[in-house]
Amino acid sequence: MADSLPSTSFVSRRVNASTFLVIEDDSYGEQPYVYVKVYSNHLIITDTGCNNPRSKNRSLTSLRQYLETYPLSSDNHRVLNPNGAKKYVVLCSHCHYDHILGITQFLSAEPTIVASGFDKLFLLKDLPQHSLCKYVDTPTPNYTVSHWARHLEFFTLADTPFRIQFFYIPGHTPDSLAWYDTDEHHLYVGDTFYERKSGTEIPELPKDAGQASQGAIIFPEDGNWIQFMSSLEILLSFVDHQNGELRRQHGLSHGSAPRVKVGCGHLTYDGDAEQMILEVRALFGRIIAGKVPVTSTSEKRGVLTDFWLEDDDSRYSVVAPRHIAEEARKHFHSNNQE
Repeated sequence: MADSLPSTSFVSRRVNASTFLVIEDDSYGEQPYVYVKVYSNHLIITDTGCNNPRSKNRSLTSLRQYLETYPLSSDNHRVLNPNGAKKYVVLCSHCHYDHILGITQFLSAEPTIVASGFDKLFLLKDLPQHSLCKYVDTPTPNYTVSHWARHLEFFTLADTPFRIQFFYIPGHTPDSLAWYDTDEHHLYVGDTFYERKSGTEIPELPKDAGQASQGAIIFPEDGNWIQFMSSLEILLSFVDHQNGELRRQHGLSHGSAPRVKVGCGHLTYDGDAEQMILEVRALFGRIIAGKVPVTSTSEKRGVLTDFWLEDDDSRYSVVAPRHIAEEARKHFHSNNQE
């Protein structure tokens, strides 16, 4: 059956009982992770990818067409949204181009578009710059946010309770938004963090040429490490509580009970949420304290940008404008500098 299917620029995997991962093989080399949660009358889509295939010879390069026509082997060869019968809800983890360029495909279906209400002006003012679209020389999508998510809000639409909860997690960008699936115990965090290399082999995708910074946690000019550390604390507190609830519900030991998983905007879709948050928090703490030397420095868009990689076996690496690290160091360690 696979031989009769059209060639496509997307790769899919099952994340859990109700959710699928769709990875785009795009021309920018971003390979964004799109999460699709299936309900009886809706599809919730977290981000929409780049809308720009690496190979122009693929016959199926539209995310929407993929969802509406392509049978997934991980779902008994069924199509996720046959003929577009289900309504679309698009959750924007943040506004960077590799997560929003595909949004225009869905506009004719009149989707509900959800974005963080933490800093509305960041989205409403100068989106070409904030989305980085102008830096990759591509038109900025023109769309209207239907629902400004509130911190800790449980999302309901037209009396349909989706059983997901939103979290403001500014840091990577002011509009970074996480959400938690209360039924699947899965947390989705966009580009807040992810592993340097995928923990799960995806053989259908092209391999990186070996650049150590390829999977780095990247901060743009709008990033803020002070807010980032606070956001990690919020996520850690929540995940720790949820793991405790799972242990109590299952009456099992710490090592045997189900644990909250995390899906990221790149490279990681089924990590242990608590472990990853603790590791990322510790790494950033060491970087801010000056305990991790800068591996390399470059100038990006006229801004001095540093790259941190503790060693070749490190699970994470970081790229950020130098001034962002300096601001965080001054905030967290000002007393030590006096």
